[in-house]
Amino acid sequence: MSPIVESFRRDLAQATRQLAKAPAFTLIAVFSLALGIGANTAIFSMISALILKPLPVERPQELVTVGDPTMIGAMSSGTVRTDIFSYPLYRELRAQNRTLSGLLASGRSGRIELYLPGSDTPVEQVRVRIVSGNYFEVLGVPAFRGRTLTPDDEKAAGSAPYVVVGHDFWRDKLNGDPKALGTSITINGTPFSIVGVTPPGFTGEVVGQRNDLFVPISMQAAIHRGRPNLDLWEASWLQLIGRVAPGKAAREVRAEFNGIASRVFEAERGHGISEDNVNDRPEPIEVASGATGLSRARSRFSRSLFTLFAIVGLVLLVACANVANLLLERATGRRKEIGLRLALGAGRGRLVRQLLTESLLLCFLGAGLGLFVSWAAGVGLLRLVGGSLDFRPDGLVLAFTAALAILTAFVFGLAPALAATRVELAPTLQESGRSLAGGSRVQQLFGRLLVISQFAFSLLLLVGAGLFVRTLQNLQTLDLGVDRERLLMLNVDPTAGGVSEEGLEPFLVDLLARLREIPGVQGITASENGIFSGTESATTVRIDGYQTANGEPEGVMYDSVAPDYFEVGGIDLLSGRGILASDKRGAPGAAVVNQAFVNHYFGGKDPRGRHLAITGPPDTDYEIVGVSADVRDHDVRGEVPPRFYVPILQADRIPSQFNVEIRTADPATLVEPVRKALRAAYPAVPIEDLMPLNRQIAENALDDDQLIASLSSVFGALALVLAAIGLYGVISFGVARRTREIGVRLALGADRGKVLWLVLRETLALAFAGVAVGLPVTILALRGFETRLAGLSSSDPSTILTATAILLTIAVIAGAAPSLRALRIEPTRALREN
Repeated sequence: MSPIVESFRRDLAQATRQLAKAPAFTLIAVFSLALGIGANTAIFSMISALILKPLPVERPQELVTVGDPTMIGAMSSGTVRTDIFSYPLYRELRAQNRTLSGLLASGRSGRIELYLPGSDTPVEQVRVRIVSGNYFEVLGVPAFRGRTLTPDDEKAAGSAPYVVVGHDFWRDKLNGDPKALGTSITINGTPFSIVGVTPPGFTGEVVGQRNDLFVPISMQAAIHRGRPNLDLWEASWLQLIGRVAPGKAAREVRAEFNGIASRVFEAERGHGISEDNVNDRPEPIEVASGATGLSRARSRFSRSLFTLFAIVGLVLLVACANVANLLLERATGRRKEIGLRLALGAGRGRLVRQLLTESLLLCFLGAGLGLFVSWAAGVGLLRLVGGSLDFRPDGLVLAFTAALAILTAFVFGLAPALAATRVELAPTLQESGRSLAGGSRVQQLFGRLLVISQFAFSLLLLVGAGLFVRTLQNLQTLDLGVDRERLLMLNVDPTAGGVSEEGLEPFLVDLLARLREIPGVQGITASENGIFSGTESATTVRIDGYQTANGEPEGVMYDSVAPDYFEVGGIDLLSGRGILASDKRGAPGAAVVNQAFVNHYFGGKDPRGRHLAITGPPDTDYEIVGVSADVRDHDVRGEVPPRFYVPILQADRIPSQFNVEIRTADPATLVEPVRKALRAAYPAVPIEDLMPLNRQIAENALDDDQLIASLSSVFGALALVLAAIGLYGVISFGVARRTREIGVRLALGADRGKVLWLVLRETLALAFAGVAVGLPVTILALRGFETRLAGLSSSDPSTILTATAILLTIAVIAGAAPSLRALRIEPTRALREN
């Protein structure tokens, strides 16, 4: 054993004995560190799982995404796109490229009905991924049992009714039975034979989404009932991932793919792709690293996670200050021991190393407990963000935790170690127990500075939490321009239920009529995009008297809506009329525009009687018949964009999916009656997102704010507890140091109230100093987060005053116990102390 290792082993043994002698100190220090390190590890674990962790596939660093990796579940028809792809375009890119060794495609299934063998009850909450035949081959994922899909499974449409099941699905739903291979399950009415099981830990290429079943793309029509998209250039629904060929780079892939797309668009002009879509050419194809897979949650939550990472960093600093204070107090009690060791010839560096070893041991004990805290916090985080993420500690998380423990040991351990070994030998060896309790003035000052810093950081966290909570409250009560309290929402997919394109209009009319008969329904309408549904539409328009300026986007937001849309939604009509039942096919085109549209295109002047045309072919002309108030129907922040509304019954075709808006006094009570009525009338038609509008807003627009508000509140409270513990320790230590002084005062007849104020004054002085230091720091630090606030500034007076009051109240409570203990000191006992 080398001398260095042997020396460290002896230091570690000595540190273990020293900590065992002070169980109370050790327990408080480890607990404080566990909370601080655990909180940081929890947030880092989520960042790692969502952003940093590579896919569990072969050589993930070779993968690239083609298109937009955040467009998970997107489906588009009528337009050639290059952020998501049609199957014919994917085949051309796959066949013609020379920079990739393989290119896979995958897409969402939508709502499915799955029946296991021998069961007539559908399995709930199953997610299917439709994948190309080379999906597992390109990723390098072998089968755990049986086989994976192969390129042969993609040769002809409808020719491969096979499915590979996820390992968790096989274990939980099929009881991990090896004999399940070869059996048949029914998906959307079509039997599929189970041919394989994925390995444990592999849930697909979409991070945050567990896929249970993988079916070949040749079976697309069976999964997307009523939408056979394999031959349609303008049906875009696939995400692409490729593996870069040896010696090639992502920039070469990008250049080659855009060249291929350009040639394909020209070759298919007027054939597979309409003239209009060739002329209106899509954006260039983007290529980026695909090592961490595809993710929509990554774009939704990454900013929030890094904000929370900064917050938990402050929590750790508060914990470090807390433990540093404990170490200072402990070092004061060990001054005679340290002085004796120095007198016997021990070097100061050797003693500093010994004390740092104790700090390091404390940190690793705290880190070990912090991993459990991190796991528990991860379960809560997963509930907040939804989806499926692997929070199990991996090598990266363990390395982060170990590095954080070492860094923390030096942050809170070095100064107390240096202070503890800076002693004068003769006076120290002669000190009595009374004088030993006092410590040096430098140590006392340093301890107070640590408490002040704890309160300053706690004020920052409390004000930040208050601002984020109030922001969420403001957004929850924000006037969106719709009656959010009285609307029930749902999404209907009649095409997937076997309704033909010609039958969509009769289906819509019949659906609205049936739902209108349900008791409690006060009004009903429908729209293509809905309210906070996650989908929006834009189109190019020609507007009477308006010339588009250079650089101005040509696309304008629009929605096609059923009669009574504005009345049912509680949307104010500022002038003119809304969409009526008479606005149907064959009648003159009618459009309603919002106030933002009027301001932008007509300078605020009354636009009624003017015309706009959706550019075709064929061009569709609409007369503006009304102006509505601006509505925040997809985003609670930012400016409301210009938008126009046209009758859904005047469209060339009814949307294959649409949203239904139901007006009622209590939306929650109408959920089950509506569900039962729809199941009875249209058992094969998928119904999704049946929920009150307020819940839909919370899930689709406020989830990020809820995450920040919830966790910042938890971490702010945690920092406050740690600061209170630190203050309690300092005041308790001060009372112990002044026991003789307090006894003398009481013996001389001092009023106990004045003695109580003597101790509380020190408490309040530290708290006020912390507020004085923390206030400007808080205002400056939170200015960087003002874009996340709604109706508030970083210097909001009421939030700051509330946080300050909470902080001072906790300070008084933390100082009360030592203060009351001071009053119980017996003067005669205090006077007898040395």
